[in-house]
Amino acid sequence: MIAAKLAAPLLFHWAIALINASPVGAGDCSRPTAVLADGVVIGTTSRLVSTPHLTVHQYLGVPFAKSPPRRFMPPEESTPWNSPWDASYLRPSCFQYFPSSELREIFNDPPPPESEDCLYLNIFVPPTPPPTGGFSVLFWIHGGTFQLGSGRLPDYDGSSIAANQEVVVVTINYRTNVFGFPGSQDIPLQQRNLGLMDQRKALAWVNKNIKAFGGDPSQVTIFGESAGGFSVKQLLINPPSPSQFRAAIIQSQAFGPVESNEEDWMVLTRKLGCNEHCVGSTQLDCVAKVPAEAILKILDEEGLGFAPIVDNTTNGPFFAEAILQRRAASVPILIGTNADEGSILASVMPPLEVMLDGIFRNDTASKNFARSAYPTNLTEHELKALILTDHTYTCTTSATARAAVSSAQSVWRYYFNASFPNNQPIPGAGAWHTSEIPIVFGTYRRDNQTTFEQSLLSRAMQKAWGDFAKTPETGPGWARMGSSVDDLRIFDTSGNSSGRSADTQVVDSVCIYYEEAIEANGF
Repeated sequence: MIAAKLAAPLLFHWAIALINASPVGAGDCSRPTAVLADGVVIGTTSRLVSTPHLTVHQYLGVPFAKSPPRRFMPPEESTPWNSPWDASYLRPSCFQYFPSSELREIFNDPPPPESEDCLYLNIFVPPTPPPTGGFSVLFWIHGGTFQLGSGRLPDYDGSSIAANQEVVVVTINYRTNVFGFPGSQDIPLQQRNLGLMDQRKALAWVNKNIKAFGGDPSQVTIFGESAGGFSVKQLLINPPSPSQFRAAIIQSQAFGPVESNEEDWMVLTRKLGCNEHCVGSTQLDCVAKVPAEAILKILDEEGLGFAPIVDNTTNGPFFAEAILQRRAASVPILIGTNADEGSILASVMPPLEVMLDGIFRNDTASKNFARSAYPTNLTEHELKALILTDHTYTCTTSATARAAVSSAQSVWRYYFNASFPNNQPIPGAGAWHTSEIPIVFGTYRRDNQTTFEQSLLSRAMQKAWGDFAKTPETGPGWARMGSSVDDLRIFDTSGNSSGRSADTQVVDSVCIYYEEAIEANGF
């Protein structure tokens, strides 16, 4: 141990000396380099497709934990590397499970390579010298219903935000589905939300290492969408100590923790033949040895969905409860939703009556009251899409924002209501779930259908996100909730390049039909 400690400084000097001679590629001396406790990282410099005169330094596929992780085990500290780490290319996604072919088509194009060797992150850095203390940092947690997704997807390329807003952007992988949320009773409750633990490990890594990339660890803003937005909310509810972020952005958060994954786990073990003659940890060992592809095949055949459970460490209690208990992180929050969240998700939801029973706990009067909010000539799909948008996204977000305001937190709210000819996965999708992401990241499609309004809107939303990351206490550029009648910022194509302000009742009027259910079910 002592010898290893003495050897560490020598390894640093040796690694730096080898940078120019390293096999990571020609011209290494001109490539961006960072020196970490684990070793030297050599990135690459790229020009923005949309703005060729702008460049960004990219450090792709940097390990934030030991990878591959031991299956069904918490993430471990990353191990040092002896030769310079080539961070010029993306590493694989964690294994994904797609509950429907529609979701696979929309969210897996092009399909990335997948592996259990996946605990990597990507860092996008402005090429300019950092300000005193370092650049502000945006830490992205992707969505995907905790079943799918990856920090390496093209939509999450942080180059445009980093270059245009002069902030450091970090995107991460984390384990999903059964690999991230196993339901074995032989795993301690506090170690079953592996995917959420991966996120926290990545955030801790950023706090420890981001200074080497020009970032300021005291200026980290966490942001995420859908399951990523839920993850951000869980970091607010159960913040790490000491604090590892100073602000939060929650985009289209929606998810209710499952009570247990144990029933699906038993189906999986039975289908794998791991129940026969296996008990206790032997059963867990059996599943751990099965090829990942065989496990995914059963998830697909049986429709098994593994997701975070309440452990009161990484997940739970509810946000309102944490606010009352004063255990939630008191930081500025930017939060919002899209106008047509449910348009592409309704097809994977249960039948309408089952959906309503879940929301209103089989209360017929409440179900009928909610139905009265909508025209009677809608198809079941259309009605499901509207209910999903209103209950699960708009009104749950409204309740979350109001709970934060009630505890004297500074909250800013937005509403995305823009659609373009080249971003409609199905006819009439509108401002569908996730459609704001390429606008925020500046990764929207650029083809003969790209409009000037897309470019303007992207600049406006990037600036809002960037301004919030730099000075969260002053907000993203519009009135804080409760400080004005028009305290909602609507991002649409109305002609106002920076968005327009409105009363929240413009979008919240329907919430009268769902308030009691949201309160009863928790949020």
